[in-house]
Amino acid sequence: MKVLAVISARGGSKGVPRKNIRDFGGIPLIGHMFLKAKNCPEINKVICSTDDSEIASIAKNFGIDVPFLRPKELSNDRAPLISSTKHAMLTMDDLGYRSDIIVQLSPTCPFLKTESISKSIKYVSVNNCECAVSLKKIEHEHPYRARKILKDNYFENFVKDVNVEDKRYHSRQDLPTLYTTSGALYTRKRHLLEQFDESDFAMGKLRKGILIDDIESINIDRMIDFHFAQFLLSQEISKQYI
Repeated sequence: MKVLAVISARGGSKGVPRKNIRDFGGIPLIGHMFLKAKNCPEINKVICSTDDSEIASIAKNFGIDVPFLRPKELSNDRAPLISSTKHAMLTMDDLGYRSDIIVQLSPTCPFLKTESISKSIKYVSVNNCECAVSLKKIEHEHPYRARKILKDNYFENFVKDVNVEDKRYHSRQDLPTLYTTSGALYTRKRHLLEQFDESDFAMGKLRKGILIDDIESINIDRMIDFHFAQFLLSQEISKQYI
């Protein structure tokens, strides 16, 4: 069974310009995910899918293959990451490497543990799981408390069938425990990508979650995310994640 890891990184970024190659703890941000993937014993091959020559050069310096450059239509800020993952899988097929399991890793999640990647592959390696995804617990911004802004700044509850003002939900601890995808990790059997038609996230029906904590789930989209991640990197607690 062949396991392919795809680390996709565009050259452009609006929230944090050139974020994938920014210095983060002495190496480019993307380098942390390169190292995590290379250290995962279940992964047979790691590639970088990029449209950017500088990112490609950095990947090669880390010993990561860059067998192709990603086409422009898959490199804009509206192109879903899964589309570049499918493109990578099919392109590797054409180059003679046909994978059975594809691990999609985000370079903007530097604290993701190699152990979490390994766990996802072990889940998907068996028949009763098609996809494994990193999940983080929802804390303060619980969906029950989502509001929709109306005209003149009046607002209404977004979730209509739950009265979140009811005394049963006054405390955060009384709200149901829910999780959201962190964006760091999607591990799929190849048939999910083969069938992907951009109508969903291609997670199939037999899906499992990899539960990760607040630090491991950090995803750098904005400058405040980058600065907070840098702060955590300076703390002793971060050593178990890097």
